[in-house]
Amino acid sequence: MEKRKNYFIKKKFQMNFIIKLGLLLLLESVLILALFLYISDDTLTTGYSQSILRVENTQNFFLIPFTLITLICFVAIGLAGMVVFTLLSHRIAGPLYRFEQMLQQVGEGDLTTNVNLRKKDQLKEFEKLINVFVDTLDNRMGNIKRDLEQAQKLVSKVNDPDAASELNNKLNAIKDEINHFKVTSDIKNK
Repeated sequence: MEKRKNYFIKKKFQMNFIIKLGLLLLLESVLILALFLYISDDTLTTGYSQSILRVENTQNFFLIPFTLITLICFVAIGLAGMVVFTLLSHRIAGPLYRFEQMLQQVGEGDLTTNVNLRKKDQLKEFEKLINVFVDTLDNRMGNIKRDLEQAQKLVSKVNDPDAASELNNKLNAIKDEINHFKVTSDIKNK
């Protein structure tokens, strides 16, 4: 299998995923900052600032550096998370896109199609199930087409011409409906 070149396959799904990650990181950053402010309330901190010993409220002493550190971590983890989730989400979005294409083909009557996912893609079990489903439909529809053609040949041997004609019309109507589906045996017989 070739390597996927486009990592934004289902853009809405993937962007929604990334936005939720960003919101979760923002909530986490605000929560950490709020917990720090709550815990450090009514505490004092001593420290040196340019060789001067300072005794201050812990919130005042650490608020700006702690806020900057939280903001830097939020941006760094957010960017790294967006890259990681983009790379990982395409392993879900790609198979979903391929399943949509396959189901559209099946809906149009083509039962000869299969899904082939990449080794690292997710939903490999679903790939197997959907391929078995379509293969089963393909085989059964091929059998029905074959049996119908044999029945039509037998109709010509019926003695009552009116009954044979009516039966042949019914069989042709069934055949027209069944011929909507493209099956593997159609390809093999050509």
